[in-house]
Amino acid sequence: MQLDHGDRRPSQRLPVNPRRHKVAPEHRKRVATAQCATTARDCVYPTLVEKISVPRAELDDLRKKIEVYEKALQDVVADPTRRQEILHHAASPESSSSTSPFASTIPSANGATNTSHSQPSGTSSIKTEPTEDDQLLSPGRLLQDAEGMGRYMGETAGATFLDHLKELMGAALPTSPQDRPTTVDQSNFLSSLGNYTVDDQRPLNHAVNPLWLPPDSTISVVLSELRHFIQDGGGQWPSGGIYWWGDLGSIPVRAPASPSPDIDLSAYRHLAFYHAALAVACQSTTTQPPPSSDSHPSLSEPYYARAAMLLGNPLEIKRRTIGDVASLAMMSFYLVETNRPDAAYMYVTAAMHISIMLGAHRGWVDERGKRVFWSVYCLDRWLSCLTGRPPTITDEAIQLPLPVDDPSMPPAAGLRAHVELSRISGHVVGNTYHGGKIEAITRQPDNAIWMLEQWQSALPASVQLTEGLSNDPASCLLHMRYNQLLIVAIRPLFLSAVKRAVADRLMAQTTSVDDIPQIEHLKCCIAAAVRNMALARHLSTLNGHRKTLHAGLHFVFHAAVCLILRPLVFRKESSQEDAIAAMNDVNFSVEKMLEASSKGNTDGQSCADTLQELQRLVERLLAPFSRDPMLSMETSSSVPPMTPHLVGSQEPPPMPIGDDPILYDELVTWMGDDWPIYNN
Repeated sequence: MQLDHGDRRPSQRLPVNPRRHKVAPEHRKRVATAQCATTARDCVYPTLVEKISVPRAELDDLRKKIEVYEKALQDVVADPTRRQEILHHAASPESSSSTSPFASTIPSANGATNTSHSQPSGTSSIKTEPTEDDQLLSPGRLLQDAEGMGRYMGETAGATFLDHLKELMGAALPTSPQDRPTTVDQSNFLSSLGNYTVDDQRPLNHAVNPLWLPPDSTISVVLSELRHFIQDGGGQWPSGGIYWWGDLGSIPVRAPASPSPDIDLSAYRHLAFYHAALAVACQSTTTQPPPSSDSHPSLSEPYYARAAMLLGNPLEIKRRTIGDVASLAMMSFYLVETNRPDAAYMYVTAAMHISIMLGAHRGWVDERGKRVFWSVYCLDRWLSCLTGRPPTITDEAIQLPLPVDDPSMPPAAGLRAHVELSRISGHVVGNTYHGGKIEAITRQPDNAIWMLEQWQSALPASVQLTEGLSNDPASCLLHMRYNQLLIVAIRPLFLSAVKRAVADRLMAQTTSVDDIPQIEHLKCCIAAAVRNMALARHLSTLNGHRKTLHAGLHFVFHAAVCLILRPLVFRKESSQEDAIAAMNDVNFSVEKMLEASSKGNTDGQSCADTLQELQRLVERLLAPFSRDPMLSMETSSSVPPMTPHLVGSQEPPPMPIGDDPILYDELVTWMGDDWPIYNN
């Protein structure tokens, strides 16, 4: 019965009583006036309360958790009235994180109590855990640096992927035996969950003379060497290089030998580019770097400080030129090489914004300015993929033609190919992980793989590989980035396959390779990792005494991670030859990280340790298990630590999961929807 009471309408009708005797419409009695209208009262229908059924054990578990949380709240908030307000607010359907009363009561990491939503500089940030829906829509992580500052690392960041692995290993390995002694402390890998190691917190400010330069002869030799390191071929490579930062073949105009105290530094701002280039050059080789007029342990940092002093505040846009864009980009390149990705992200953003202000993205530049813009674009897209953060400018906003060959400049083929690959990188960052639903995420790699294959098939001859290799270092690095993008696009599926394999192992399930979803994608990921290892070995030969670029080390590291995890997913399908080759590739990766550490890379030792620790953890998951401890010790001790898992080996018995219902439920989740027991 629907009643008309002016503006008062019931928001929801009562459900029909299923036991009510049905009466024909013509025999129903009608009420002329509703009773609520007669008595001038509001017509209020009872609120429908949705009822659900949960197991008794789950209800008891929830009650225990509530007791623990209430005790924790009592320790944090002593005022009982305030506690009641917080509990009432938490139970209110209108409560949200933006209006949470916890913002003013939760202590920070240093013990102080926050009194506002904003934090002053110098205080520790509070790491908040995302909800389940947030994790589905945004699987990025807020990782903490050495000082406890949270830094957002998005979905494509290698640090985010490693954090997911740490979480996985930490959940699985309490049930896994560690029978034989090992020289590798695997607890370091697991205990670093939620942490992120960078050098951005180290200051770069030094008292320097910004107008000092080394002798012209030194500058000429160093800049020629630098072009090889930063992948600017200078015409000697068929590709022409994959970046172009400016004229590195000429000597800069110097300032007066004895400048006056009130000299205008802006008149010599062009020297910032050369100081930034010399700072990068100090990172390029193991031979003696350019001399410095300052007594400082790091020869590169004074050059960087000079460049920063000459450029001034990037936000002051007075008389900015495309040359300043090149200087800022070179400084960003230096920051990447010194393990300061956050600062590099800021500098490349400033460089891109200035170029946009100058109209470079709409074609208001010559060929030199065009190449500078596209080099900044490639660096911006690389940092976006490296950190998982949005790029500075969308492709739709750019109306600038690609670089073309010019007699006074290196060939444009390498830079053109790099721009096209960077566009695909933007697609991977923007689309691969942002499907919102698991079904969409699992379909996304198809588009990225197709785009990458089209890019490779359309390459000009000067950038192509011959039998998987090239004597052009820039082409080798470009194809390594191509392989890395394949790995990044498929990595969510690879992580799911690793989880499934671990659960399969712990719960005594047997999944054949044909039953693994997206098996061809997983094989493509492993193949890309193997190709990158071959290219890295060849590139090391071509580089000789030169260091490996940060990008090259990144590609090698994450290829090794895939090869370490490979036996979990493809437990029976690898041949002995493949297993030995993978083991050698991982050892090569560890050697490259240690070599980088010996040449000044502050993250090299940490990366080497991570690879070795992860390798031991995977070996523990794959080790045969026996309920007899002595038998288990005896079996494990006969297996060398680095022995590859060979095809046809006997399937080990399942590991015990004990009586832990939380772990059991987690493993069921890892098994996926196609697990027969779960479906039934």
